[in-house]
Amino acid sequence: MHMKFIKPKSKVLLIEPPFYRFFGYQRWYYPVTLTLVATYLEEMGHQACVYDADRPTLDCRSLAREEVRRNYHHYEEALADDNHHIWQEVRRTIEELRPDVVGLSSITPKIDSADIVARIAKEILGDRVVTMLGGPHVQGMLKSHPGCDFGPYFDHIVSAIPNLINRKPNRRLILDQDVYSADFFSTLMTSSGCPNTCTFCCHSFEKAMIYRDLENLRSEVEEIWEKYHATASITTMDDCFFSNQRHFESVTNLFREYGLAFSVGARVMALSPEKIERFIKYGGSRLYIGVESGSQRILDKIEKRLRVEEIVRRTRWLNESGIQWSAFFITGFPFETIDDMKMTVELINTIRPTFVSLNRFTPYPGTKIYDDYFKTSGLVYKDLFQLNERSVVNLSDEMENYIASMYTMFDAYNNNNK
Repeated sequence: MHMKFIKPKSKVLLIEPPFYRFFGYQRWYYPVTLTLVATYLEEMGHQACVYDADRPTLDCRSLAREEVRRNYHHYEEALADDNHHIWQEVRRTIEELRPDVVGLSSITPKIDSADIVARIAKEILGDRVVTMLGGPHVQGMLKSHPGCDFGPYFDHIVSAIPNLINRKPNRRLILDQDVYSADFFSTLMTSSGCPNTCTFCCHSFEKAMIYRDLENLRSEVEEIWEKYHATASITTMDDCFFSNQRHFESVTNLFREYGLAFSVGARVMALSPEKIERFIKYGGSRLYIGVESGSQRILDKIEKRLRVEEIVRRTRWLNESGIQWSAFFITGFPFETIDDMKMTVELINTIRPTFVSLNRFTPYPGTKIYDDYFKTSGLVYKDLFQLNERSVVNLSDEMENYIASMYTMFDAYNNNNK
């Protein structure tokens, strides 16, 4: 997001476009990055606020994977319905605040929603409003723009603002902040970036790891403890929490100091019995691990830099420790076979995670797989959601049926583990 194009002392409205809310899927975090951007803008003398148009409502709940797939059509229907009550809410908010700048954050599948929000802003405010697009997928979307009109300004927010992660997000800049529970406001970042180069992942754009200053992090942890310590459990947005030993030790020390339980993401190859023991001893309650596939051929093809035998060996340490952990898997790659899928099922039944997150492969623009297989395919962006019932990858009926059986199988698996 090119801040230099914002005039001094502008009124800036940052919007998380609606998406999950349309099909009733509970979201467990507030718009952290947008709030950090608003915090920075306020420091620069602008009047900034965050409108979370995707905030969960009372009818949103935790859905099984199969339920999400069945409900997804509600999003597609809303895109065609200008009178949908959520679009009406967006109109009322923009009309009331009348910003000079509307900044939007979007992942690929919700780009159509972001486009509608930008169009609404222009209908209400005309040429006086500047619209901008940011988000984790924006660099890829720039290469294959679907014809939406956000204005000329694009950027990846985290890398565009100096030292963004070393700010404490000012949550009072969020509209209707009272609707969020302690769980939502107990989400934070201790690092950003990922050193991996997985060919399917949009985060491969941001390889450099940035670690948050400990005292800055302490100020946010202390605020969470003061407001929510009776019910709060911290969820970090880090993907690689275990990877840097010094950072791992410093942050676990901090969480233990405040007596807060916490959950984190980690890489399989960063696991060790010693780290797992420390994680639990210092308040760790759950780990999130990206495994992706049980087929070594697929792991090699997506450049995961991971061996199946290491997955089995290292996740055994998790099970022996008794910690709860979730494992993420992807199926439906364009080069996958039904035998590869069966190997994934076999691996899951071997390593027995607490929760299985099974996702359909999605070719995000800008990733290597997209460039290799889908760059000229004319994909519709709203179909690029990992839990969309329709596949954008042409698979045989046998494979489609097997994937459907995997969803049913692991929804039942997760229900049995509740």
